Formats: sequence, structure tokens, C-alpha cells
Amino acid sequence: MSDQKTGGWPMFWYVGRTPPIWAKVLMTVYCALLWLKRIAYQLGVLKTVKLPVPVVVVGNRVVGGAGKTPLLLALVPVLQAQGWRVGIISRGYGRKDHLVRAVDVLSTSDLVGDEPLLLWQALGVPVYVGSDRVAAARELLANTPVEIILSDDGWQHWRLSRDYVIEVVDVDKGYGNGYCLPAGPLREPENSLPSADLTLYNGRDFTLVPCYWRNVKTGKQCALDKLSASVVAMAGIGNPQRFFDTVSQLNIEIVHAVALKDHQALSLSVVQQFDDGQQPLVMTVKDAVRCREFAQEHWWALVVETQVDVKLFSSLISQLNQQLSENN
Repeated sequence: MSDQKTGGWPMFWYVGRTPPIWAKVLMTVYCALLWLKRIAYQLGVLKTVKLPVPVVVVGNRVVGGAGKTPLLLALVPVLQAQGWRVGIISRGYGRKDHLVRAVDVLSTSDLVGDEPLLLWQALGVPVYVGSDRVAAARELLANTPVEIILSDDGWQHWRLSRDYVIEVVDVDKGYGNGYCLPAGPLREPENSLPSADLTLYNGRDFTLVPCYWRNVKTGKQCALDKLSASVVAMAGIGNPQRFFDTVSQLNIEIVHAVALKDHQALSLSVVQQFDDGQQPLVMTVKDAVRCREFAQEHWWALVVETQVDVKLFSSLISQLNQQLSENN
């Protein structure tokens, strides 16, 4: 199992320790390759693909989860309220193949990834997955009448031209120790260009508010204060401790907290290692997506709502208005 604070990543990334020499050496090589790749795009050696609709990237500069999915769950309704048709593309981290697929009623987390499946189930908008973001976007456009594409975690996918970039940062973890991979969690230097058009901090600019418990097997809902006085809790997200803290704030005792790696593959045998069946097992909705096929009746997911000030998206809405007007 992984550390509750780091979500399975090396401790020295986040606790202020000096990275080992080997990590610094490899970081130098990594940064050099990253610089060469960026120069190749700037010189036109590597080509970017411009789509006929605006592309908004929602990503993070660090490895691991930062709250992109909750932000997307809040952002899509904001854009829809403007009368725009929105679609989502994603890599689909952790799935079995690299093919371009549309998420639909037959999709499983193994085929499309847990986050794309969660987004499709919660939002009902077209979601396409593929390691080739350009191919996924083209399939999306070919099969659905979308006007705006949101690229989930497309920070370093420079081949797909982007019109607006939203950076998501976990307020607890920040940029870690400030080093790039593998000496630290940064995918690229903190002050590298081009910078994001908008940076939002999970835990400050937007927060996750618990709504109710949902049974992972049956879908039955339960009020926050009606579940149990004690539970086993598991979380396979970027910051597991945030989930455990939320459960504790509901006046529920966690008798055993299990921090998994972000996107960790789950099976009944894996979960049974820490689920004794004596008290409810609680998890995030993202974990629940990976447990749907083998869920037990005492497993519950905490359904949350993302609270964010819509005014934070004013510059994005203004730019999209202008681009869509020009396209028409």
C-alpha cells in the first residue's frame, strides 16, 4: 500500500528531503529531452494540429491527481449554461489498450479508464479516450455535434493545439519539492513557458462538499449522518488523506485507512485484504467506478459536489465567446 500523503509517490518528492544523486542525474536528462521536444515544436519540426473548435486543456504540472476530475464536473455545466455543446477527450489512464474509444453504457474502467467513465456517467456528455489526443478529438468531432472540447490532463500533449489552459494544483501538495521528474513530481519546471491561462487550487479556489453516501452495489442513497459510527476507508486518488480527513469531519471513526495508488487496479481479492465485512467500507466515487462489477452491499461511495465561484471562469467564457463568434 502507498503512503497516505503522497498517494504512492516517493516520499522525498513532498517532505522536503534532498533527492538522491541518481534522481538528479536522471532529472537533467529528462529536462534536456523536454527542452528539445519544446524547441522542435517551436521550430515547426514537430507539427501541432489545430481543430475547428476551441480546445480547453485541464491539466496539472505535477504527476498524480490534483483535482482535475472534480473541476471538470463543475466546469461542464458552466459551459452548458452558455448554450454550448461540450465534449471531453482523455487518455484514459490505466486502461488495457491505446485504441480510441467512445465511452458508453458497455464501457468498463478497464476499457476506458476510471475518470472518463466517471465523467460520462455524471455529466452525460460525449467522452472519447485515446492515447493519441488528436485522433480521439477527431473521432469526437466526427460523431457528435460538439462546439467545445475539454482535454482532460492534456498538459504536455503539445501536438494538439490548445486555446486555453487551466492548471489545477492541490493546495496541500503544491509543487512538492520543486524538482522535475524523477527527482520531484514536476513534469516540467514550475516557471516554464507557456504558462497556464488560469491556475486554480483544489482546497482554496474550489472545494468538494459531501452530499450523501451511495451504495456501490445497489445505488441506494444514505444520508451523511445515517451510515455508521465507524468504517473502513480506502482511497485510490492523488491525495488519499484529503478523503480520510473528509470522512473524519463527518464524525465517523475510521478504524482502518487504506491509501492506494492513484488509479490502482482493483479486484475483489485485493479489496478483501482489508475489508473484514464487520463495518461499512467507504471510498470515493472514482474508486467505486473500479469496483462496480464486484461490489458488495456494505460498500459505500461518498458523493461530493464541487463548489467553485463561476466568476473564476469569466476570462475563459469571454475568450470562448469570441472564438465561437468568429467561427460562425
